[in-house]
Amino acid sequence: MKHRLTFCAVCVLLAGMLFAGQLFAAGQGEGNTAGTTLVTSIRGLDNPYHANYAVGAKALGELLKLPVDVLSTEGNSQKGISDVRAEVAKTGGNMVLSIDPNQAPDVVPIAKILEDAKVYWVNWWNKPDDVKVTTYKYWVANITFDSVGTGYFNATQLFKAFKTPGKGKIIALQGQLANNAAVGRFQGLQKALKENPDVELVQWEAGDWDRTKGYNLTKSMLVAHPDIDGIWSANDEMAMGALQALKEKGLDGKIPLTGTDGIPEIFDAIKAGYVTSTVMQDAKYQSQLGLSMALAAKSGKLNVASMPANHRSFMIPGTQVTRENVDKVVNEFIKNTPKYDLSDFFSRWVAEAP
Repeated sequence: MKHRLTFCAVCVLLAGMLFAGQLFAAGQGEGNTAGTTLVTSIRGLDNPYHANYAVGAKALGELLKLPVDVLSTEGNSQKGISDVRAEVAKTGGNMVLSIDPNQAPDVVPIAKILEDAKVYWVNWWNKPDDVKVTTYKYWVANITFDSVGTGYFNATQLFKAFKTPGKGKIIALQGQLANNAAVGRFQGLQKALKENPDVELVQWEAGDWDRTKGYNLTKSMLVAHPDIDGIWSANDEMAMGALQALKEKGLDGKIPLTGTDGIPEIFDAIKAGYVTSTVMQDAKYQSQLGLSMALAAKSGKLNVASMPANHRSFMIPGTQVTRENVDKVVNEFIKNTPKYDLSDFFSRWVAEAP
């Protein structure tokens, strides 16, 4: 799937933010949102992508004059679940939640906690395929990106960058094995490999989204396979670890690699010719969209029960980034923060998700 650079087409309208402020004024709709805590749960603040969830939540809280709490799982599923339970107790259930859970299996216990507490929430990325959002009253939506398309795009860009395009050996850094995004991106790589039989995946390892693991695994795989032509990485953090391993061997710029997420460092690496591509997901927008939808449900402005199934679980597009458009992306999303139009929750809808 080919995505265009479309984020700013819908995120430059200040009117949307003003609409959001009016929408969630205390006392409107069926529920009172006065004092509602905006809660975002993420993996941690050390990864710039995840940290931007917090940036987006705090900006929305400032706009709406509502308190904001940021929860960090620190990559620990049990901590993430326990933190949600503690937050419900702390707020007395007067909260809404936008969450990027650590792994897909975490979703069911979280859903049960929030259902019992009558807390509206939106989930990002991870959900078991056999769990249906429509089963739950207070689970507003599960939103994700086309992970298969992301993995496929980066793989095809990598293969083009070989000394002999479309022919060579690669190693791969997978994310968490129980993480939907990691699974989907790796499926995209497999799809690209099937279409390019002259490219061989000689080894892959799970780096758990971690830069240090990406570095150590790449060093080890380079010893076993010194003749590789490229490195496919499921995210930017692991890619930056891999790049460090390449630099230590004097192979930076000689062995291309890819990433995903759109952290600032990856853009510099793309400009320098070390990285072929990434796909940027705008976590600030993700956070604000999730919290805004949950608030709308709490206020009664969004009737969850009447929403079609394809609006309860859906995909939005990421932004494909290569050397050709990296400067434009940096200017729009790194040097500046867009004003997001939250007047239409489904303006970026591209497909129903499982």
